[in-house]
Order: sequence, then C-alpha cells, then structure tokens
Amino acid sequence: MRRLSSVNVLLLSLVIVFGIFTIFGNMQINLKDKSTVEGRTARINQLRELCNSSSTNMKNDQWTINPGITPLSESSRNVVNILTERRKLLQTQCEEKLTPEEKAQPANSNEFLISDKYKLVWCNVFKAASTTWMFNFFIMAGKTEKEFRLSLKTSAVEETRKLYPRPSIEELNDSLTCLNYSSFIIVREPFERLLSSYRDKIESTAQYYFRSLRCTIKNKFSQVNFIGKCIPTFSEFVDYLIDEADNNRPFNEHWAPYYTFCSTCQLHFDYILHFETLSQDEAFLLQAVPGLSEVLSPQKLHNSNTNYEELIKDYFSQLTLNQLHSLLRIYGRDFLFFGYSEQKYFKYAKS
Repeated sequence: MRRLSSVNVLLLSLVIVFGIFTIFGNMQINLKDKSTVEGRTARINQLRELCNSSSTNMKNDQWTINPGITPLSESSRNVVNILTERRKLLQTQCEEKLTPEEKAQPANSNEFLISDKYKLVWCNVFKAASTTWMFNFFIMAGKTEKEFRLSLKTSAVEETRKLYPRPSIEELNDSLTCLNYSSFIIVREPFERLLSSYRDKIESTAQYYFRSLRCTIKNKFSQVNFIGKCIPTFSEFVDYLIDEADNNRPFNEHWAPYYTFCSTCQLHFDYILHFETLSQDEAFLLQAVPGLSEVLSPQKLHNSNTNYEELIKDYFSQLTLNQLHSLLRIYGRDFLFFGYSEQKYFKYAKS
C-alpha cells in the first residue's frame, strides 16, 4: 500500500474532523428541535391544566369593556364607550354577514403574539402600527431598544418570533377564554393600509424580497411593454389582487383582509384600536392592562407625516369603477366590520 503524502493525510484529517463536527452539530439541532417541541407540548399541557382547574369566569357574550381602571376619568369613559361600540358593531356584522360555513372555519392563530407575563394577546396586522408593537413586545420580554434596532437590520418579525413562537389554536383559545388574557387588534382604514402596503412593498424597490412579485405582476398585468425595473402601477397591483381573490389564493400578510387574517369573527377581542385614533386608544390600553404602563409608553416607530388624502386621490383615480367594486368584494367586510366608509373612493374611480 502506498504511503499517504503529508498533504493527503492533512486532507483526510480535515474530512474526519468536519464529519465529526457535522454529526455533533446535527445532534445539537435535533436535540434543540426536540427540546422546542417538548417545551411547547409542556406549555400546552400546563395551559390545559390551568384551564381545567381555573375558577376564572369564561368571557361572556355581552362584549362589555372592563378596563380595570378605577376611578375612570371622563376621557377614559369616552374611550370605553367608543371601544364598546366597536365591539358591538363587529359582533353584529359578523352575525349578519358571515355564512354558517365561514363561522365554522378554524381560527388563524399564526399571527398572534401571546405575552404570558402581562397576560396580553395581540394579532399583528401589518401596516397598522405593527413595528411599534413588535418593539413593545420586545420590551415586554425584557429586551432593550438597542436589541430591537439591530433586529430591524435582519428581520424584526423573525426575531420577535424567537421570543413569542406562533401559538397553536389550543394555546390561543385557552389564553382568550379560560385564562382571561386581555386581547387587542389595531386596524386601519382598509384602503389607506392597502395603499401604504403598495407604496412600501411594490412601488418602492428598496425591499429585495418583493422583487420577484413585482416582476410577476408587471409581466402579467401590464398593458404596455416596459423596459427597466419591474414597478407595477397601482392599477396593475389591484388587478393582481383581484386575480388572487378570484382564484382563491392566500394573500400576503401586508394586504390580507383583517377579518380573515386575525379571525375577528371567530375570536374574542377585548380592545379594537384604530390607527387613526391610536394615541388615545393606546394610552387607554396601557392603563387598562395591569403592569403594562410600567414598562411601555405611547410611541410610534417609523412614523410618517404622509398626507394620505392627497395620495388616495392620486392613486385611486387610476382605477375604474369595475376595479373598485372588485376591490370592495375583497375588503368590503373590513369596512363594515370596523366602522369605516368606502364612499369617498367612488368620486375618484373612473367610470
């Protein structure tokens, strides 16, 4: 047998060492995965035990606000009345507009964050103060603002999910019912949110992640040959949304309707905050949830002074009435369920 050269011996040694590290690494990954699964299973079992032994009353169907603030100031009473009316409206519209089959659909638990420490549940609606509240949940988990700023350079959503894994339907239901956690959602005028998503993800080329989608939309829905970067017009983007809905394809989280994305008719929300009145709504929430005001203060991240009234006129005047009607078939329930009006858009669309 020929004697191996020193170079071959070195290469063979490196291969063996690499193999050992690979095996050891895989073992660590498998152990970590197993540990994660076991941890989640243990938490679910613990929740079940707490629910089975809990003397806490289940949330009733009266949809009354119990803010936990005493005594209430006049301004707080006004907010309570507003929040109560929002919940009553949602309940009424859900009863009237959803079919029995829709009401029976399982809730989408994927977009919820649950803080056991503060007994708080939030459905993360993108483009509706989502960055602000991801930051808040970071702070609630004991992290720092510096750590959150660093996460923005990679993926704040992924970093947040390391702290708050996506809950199962069982975990979410237990938190909302027998454990009596407070829950909230922040909604925004549906078409303003849609326009914000379009400008940020489609019209702007800053985010590489959406490059493929931009080109897909442009290639399929453009009426003219184009040269250069794929930047779909707002009209082309709307045609894409209509096509997605007609073919029952799931929407991206940045423009998915609220009532499907957060299962607002299947689940109980204590507080429905509006983006347009967020300062007062959010200040009330921080006082209503025990301990929250001690770690959080009302603030806005990535806040802009954009004049959406002018933008809405500019962009929606690109649409035909047929496009607008088709768009309302997708988002009409969000307007109805959360107390917004779509009437002004009809004066902009082309006949």
